[in-house]
Amino acid sequence: MRISTSFFTALFVLALPFFIAAQAGDDRLKELQEASKKEGDGWVTGGAIGLDFAQLMMANPRVGSGDNRIAFGGLGNLYANYTNGRHTWSNNASLQLAVQKLADIDWQKSLDVLRVNSQYGYKTKNEKWSIAGLLTFESLTMPTYPGNFLKAQEETAMAQAKFLSPFRLELSPGIQYKPDAHFTFFFAPASYKLIYVADQEIADLGIHGTKLVDDNDPTLGYEQAFHQLGARLNAVYTNKYFNDKIAFSSKLDLFSNYLNNPQNIDVLWQNDLGWQIWKSLSLNFLLEAFYDHDINVLVKRPSDTLPDGQLGKRISWTQALLLKYNYVF
Repeated sequence: MRISTSFFTALFVLALPFFIAAQAGDDRLKELQEASKKEGDGWVTGGAIGLDFAQLMMANPRVGSGDNRIAFGGLGNLYANYTNGRHTWSNNASLQLAVQKLADIDWQKSLDVLRVNSQYGYKTKNEKWSIAGLLTFESLTMPTYPGNFLKAQEETAMAQAKFLSPFRLELSPGIQYKPDAHFTFFFAPASYKLIYVADQEIADLGIHGTKLVDDNDPTLGYEQAFHQLGARLNAVYTNKYFNDKIAFSSKLDLFSNYLNNPQNIDVLWQNDLGWQIWKSLSLNFLLEAFYDHDINVLVKRPSDTLPDGQLGKRISWTQALLLKYNYVF
């Protein structure tokens, strides 16, 4: 699995606008729920935003006491779901973004993940089963330089990643099984997965999963695209507890490439535990694990084989604590 190590532990408080909007969001949610009960079909749309802020200012600090720091982070999510008889179409887009600045050091990126998912389903006569197709896209939004800086720290430094370099695209026709309101399982026996690096110079770094043009001649550089065909399994669990005050969701996505080392399973595991503070406002703890054997990650815990700060194959972990506002419109 690959997961990117990022810890958000400071949080505070976008207060008044959220509290005012929360009542409107709650009333609108009830209206939509009642409408869906009456009509059954149509669109349901909404979104959520979670924010993380930390600031520390020190004037003439004592030796060893620390230094100035400011950090911003957040999560944005939008969804649009459509139902028409046996047909369903679910769409979701999310952006996780965080930056920080320590003392006089330039801004660094803590987190940057853009994901878009779209799934079509057609329910069979047994409504627990659907014929389905799933399309997923993942990239990042801002340039990243060595050290996770947002701009080059040396004249010769070049970007290691930027928007569409790389991006991952996956198309998965398959079947879906939904035994109850909490569990959903999706299986695609023939799923197409693409890793593409739009910038050739970034592709030639050889860190995003694409292969050498010629294994016998590294001077030819790396290909921009890596095509995969394999099996995909997706499992989702969602539930609410304690009079809907606590909400939990967990999503596990597995992929095995038939064409190259199928025993190396790509893993994306996303977890969200939320506590409803007031109306549409919640405190959310997020935990994500990611692993892809074709993709190198920045090693933060050194070992005998890889020192700290080097690129290698490891599980990448992301953890965040956010104040989150949910809105249905």
